[in-house]
Amino acid sequence: MRDVQISDHFDSSTILIFALPSIGMMLVANVYLVATGFLVSNYIGAAAFAAENLIIPPFQILAGLGMMFGTGASAVIARELGAGRPERACGILSMIFLALALIGLLIAALLYPKLPAIATWVGASENLVPICVEFGGSLMLFIPFQMPTMLLQILLITAGRPGLGFAISALQAAVNILMVWVFVVVCGWGMKGAALGIGLAWLSGLMIPLVYFSNPKNQLHFVHPICAWKIFWETMYNGASQMVDITSVAIVSMVFNLQLMRYLGEFGVAAYAVGGYVMALLFSTYGGVSMSIVPVVGYHFGAGNHEELRSLRRKGMLLVMGMGILLAAFSAGLAENIAGVFVGYDESLKALATEALRFLSLTFLFIGVIIFSSSYFTGLGQGTLSLIISLCNSLLGPLAMVHLLPPLLGRKGIWLAEPAAQCLTLLIVVTGCFLWWKRKSNIIEENR
Repeated sequence: MRDVQISDHFDSSTILIFALPSIGMMLVANVYLVATGFLVSNYIGAAAFAAENLIIPPFQILAGLGMMFGTGASAVIARELGAGRPERACGILSMIFLALALIGLLIAALLYPKLPAIATWVGASENLVPICVEFGGSLMLFIPFQMPTMLLQILLITAGRPGLGFAISALQAAVNILMVWVFVVVCGWGMKGAALGIGLAWLSGLMIPLVYFSNPKNQLHFVHPICAWKIFWETMYNGASQMVDITSVAIVSMVFNLQLMRYLGEFGVAAYAVGGYVMALLFSTYGGVSMSIVPVVGYHFGAGNHEELRSLRRKGMLLVMGMGILLAAFSAGLAENIAGVFVGYDESLKALATEALRFLSLTFLFIGVIIFSSSYFTGLGQGTLSLIISLCNSLLGPLAMVHLLPPLLGRKGIWLAEPAAQCLTLLIVVTGCFLWWKRKSNIIEENR
């Protein structure tokens, strides 16, 4: 079967085929985080498991920077390729990579001394703060490598090499699982060993993309970076919705953790973490489709193929809705078994995690269409609409619901906060954005 190119005609099956490497890339990227959580929980303990999930959200925000630049640059570079300007596309690639590498160094230097304060701020109790600092301090040393890694792996899709991105993610997963197992289980290095294993996986994922983009025979490759501040800010703006998605998840996680500590203590954080791992793992399917659709939409938008854009929207929506039904049934049906894998050593914690996961599985019925819509508008260069969707889905809705529902429903209100927020976002915000875009597109076509 021939490779699918971003210039091709896409139907539902073609979208899925094109997205499979990206789905696999995101899946294995989350697999090693899940594996780390499993090893930490079962070999270090429930307190370490809770501490890991308390300190991880700030690192998710930093990962969001890599996603923002990667997704934003993907749309901009794909547009330049679609318009027949490959030299300029290479200059933009080089500029964004250099800028992100420098940003990563600066952030790591500034935040490393602040980790004890950060641990306290995210809700860690007195006995959990040292564990958070031990894990976070070791992980912070690798942040300068992690953000450029995410950038280049996303741009491999734009370069027409999504399969290579998947292979790199598989390598990262293998390195992470092996190293964390060696450092935690064999060497007994505790949380420092877990962080070191993750960091070495990030580093391994940077090497191959560096070699690929350093080859001048490839269509996209490193050249002397252009100095175009307008493009730099456009890249940030256009990828802002993806940054908002990840940052919002991190902020919401921190607020949820504070509510969980209030209602259920450390057990609540650990139980919700089990659901969070499963959600992140299965969300990879949506993430892969949405990540892949951005350069496709950007290319056809740059080429003026409006009928293809409408077809992409219809068929992509049908695809993610079908996926949502299957994933909701899967996660709810196997909730008890999944909880047993992570926290089977404690029956009360296992029961709490099972309950959380069954409620959280409802998110799959709504989230696919929301994520796809946000990425679709990113590809069109409509960063504002994408940002509105992301803000309502990932930040404003969950924050409102996690404060409104628990006083009414107790701990079940915490589990239901995200599904309720996503349902409202889908019914009101996404529908409104598409109606606005349809009206604007009709006006543009009438004036031609």
